[in-house]
Amino acid sequence: MKLQHIQQAISEAKNQDHFTSLPPSFLKVDIPLSCSRSKSGQDDIESIPASIEHITTSLPPTILDQCLIIFEENMGDLYRQSSWGLDMREKRKEFLHPDARFLIVLAEDNSFNTRKSDINGSPVSQSTSAKSEQTVLGFVHYRFELDDEDDPIAPVSYVYELQIRSMQQKSGLGKRLMSIIELLALKSRMEKVMLTVFKVNTKAMAFYLHKMKYEVDESSPSNFQGEENKNCDYEILSKSLVMRSR
Repeated sequence: MKLQHIQQAISEAKNQDHFTSLPPSFLKVDIPLSCSRSKSGQDDIESIPASIEHITTSLPPTILDQCLIIFEENMGDLYRQSSWGLDMREKRKEFLHPDARFLIVLAEDNSFNTRKSDINGSPVSQSTSAKSEQTVLGFVHYRFELDDEDDPIAPVSYVYELQIRSMQQKSGLGKRLMSIIELLALKSRMEKVMLTVFKVNTKAMAFYLHKMKYEVDESSPSNFQGEENKNCDYEILSKSLVMRSR
């Protein structure tokens, strides 16, 4: 695909919002908070209702701050140990980039009004919870971009972050969000979904490679010779959305 056509596809994707065409039921989720065993021997699972929202403009300050907190809690140590280092100011700028788009999982505040603890297990009073508006349970930051800045051959949806609060991990929320990302990319005529994962983040690598069926992209450093590429601490993964002819 010629560069002009790639750029046109990306421009058109940015100006459309296919999120509104998704079934409302697909955007509603019940997030498990705790599980206890009843007298009958059955598991009683306490859950809260949440909704998945799509934000294509600047994040509201309260939502932005929560997303940054979740990111640092989940990824702070990995970034500090990596060749990139951790710079939260740069991460904030990244989240505020004009091309940034977000899927945000929000639990309405009234879901917590009758509870004795918040989603992190800390005690919370009704008066405290009533002051906050919405709680972010997870999010995806993605953009429509060129697959390669130096030698682009396709328009892609690039996932910059998929982050779920620690208490809500392993609830199926990450898979739901990635499925929506792939559906939006397909509707927007992107040819791939791409993302970057630290090699030491074995749980994330297993999630993408095995559960979501991603592959190491041809542009990943591990596919190139040289000591610098061999010692690179991350992989670029991707899933093609283009039908392959047999």
